[in-house]
Amino acid sequence: MTLSRVAYYTHHHGSGHLRHALAIARLQAVDLLVTGSVEPPGLREIPHTRFVPLTGDTAPGGEPFRVPGEPFLHYAPTTARIRRRFAELHTAWQEFDPQVVIIDVSAEAAVFARLCGYPVLYRRMPGDRSDHAHRLAYAASTELFAYYPRPLEDPAFLLELGHRTQYLGMLEPSDGVTPEMDAPGRKVVAVQTSLGGNGVNVTEIARAAQSCPEWQWNVVGLSTGNADLPPNVRLLGVLQDPRPELAAADIIITSAGYHAVAAAAAAARPTILVPEHRPFDEQKAFAYALNAKAGIPMAETWSNASWPDLLRQAAGSDARALRGALFVSRDTFRDGLLDLVSRVSATGV
Repeated sequence: MTLSRVAYYTHHHGSGHLRHALAIARLQAVDLLVTGSVEPPGLREIPHTRFVPLTGDTAPGGEPFRVPGEPFLHYAPTTARIRRRFAELHTAWQEFDPQVVIIDVSAEAAVFARLCGYPVLYRRMPGDRSDHAHRLAYAASTELFAYYPRPLEDPAFLLELGHRTQYLGMLEPSDGVTPEMDAPGRKVVAVQTSLGGNGVNVTEIARAAQSCPEWQWNVVGLSTGNADLPPNVRLLGVLQDPRPELAAADIIITSAGYHAVAAAAAAARPTILVPEHRPFDEQKAFAYALNAKAGIPMAETWSNASWPDLLRQAAGSDARALRGALFVSRDTFRDGLLDLVSRVSATGV
C-alpha cells in the first residue's frame, strides 16, 4: 500500500505542535516529513517519518526580531535568518514532494506553502481568530481542521467556515493510568500549573486552599513560591510523569490549554478549568465551550472563584464527562485524517 506524502510544519512556540506531529507519526498512516526548529523526541525511530530542522525565526538568544512597517501577518521580520529558514523549508518540500502540507500553525507558513503551489491544511484553534492574519491563512488554505470535536466550535465560525473545516477530535491516549477508586475521607485536589509567566502563582493557590481547609491541595509544576503556605498545600514541582498524581486526585484543577485539558481528561477525574491569559483568548474560549457543551465546571480566574462552591460542584459531576466530550478512538482519528488528506491531495496537480 502506497502511503500519502504529508509534510507537517511545526510552529516554534511551545511543545504542543511537536506533540501533535509525534501523534500523527505514531499512527503510521502517512509518509511524513516534519519540519521545525525542534525535533520531537523519538520521531526518528518511527517508520515512514523523517525530520528536517529549520533555522530558528528569532535571534540566537531567543529574542524576537523587530518587525518593520505595518503589520500584515503575525510575525514577518526582514532578516537573514528568516530568509534562511524559508529557503530550508522550500528545499525540504521540494525534495520530499508532499501531496499535502499541514501547517500547525503559522499564517506565514500557510501563505508561503500556497504560493509554492502545495495544497494546504491549516489547523484551526479555539479563540477569536478574526484578525487579518488568521483570515489570510484561512483563505490561503485548501481546507481547515481542528483537534477537537465540532460541538466545541464557536457557532459564528461554524456559520462562516464550518463547511471547510474537519473536526478530527482529540486522539484518545494509547496508554494511561487507571483512575483510583474513591476512598472514604479522601479529599485531594491536584492542581496542574503552567511553567510560564501566565500561569497561576503560589499566592493564589494558598488563598484558595485556605478557603477549603478540609481539602489537600497537591500542586504539580510549582516547587517554590514566596507565599506562606497553609498546611494543606504541597508543591510537588515538575514531575517526570504527572499521570499517577492526577489519577489519584478526587478533583483536578487545570488551565484550559489543549494538552493540560487532555491530561485531565485522560485521568478521568472530575475537573475544574481555570483559563490562563493567552493570545486570541484561546484558553478562555475552550473553557467556555467545555462548560457549555459538557458541563465542565470553570472559574474565569483564580482570584474571583468561590472555591468551596466549585469543589462541591465538581465533586458531584461526572468524572468521565471531559473524556467523553473530547476523545475519539485511534481508528476514528486515523480514518478522519486519511479522508482529509485524500480529499485535499486530490486538489493538487
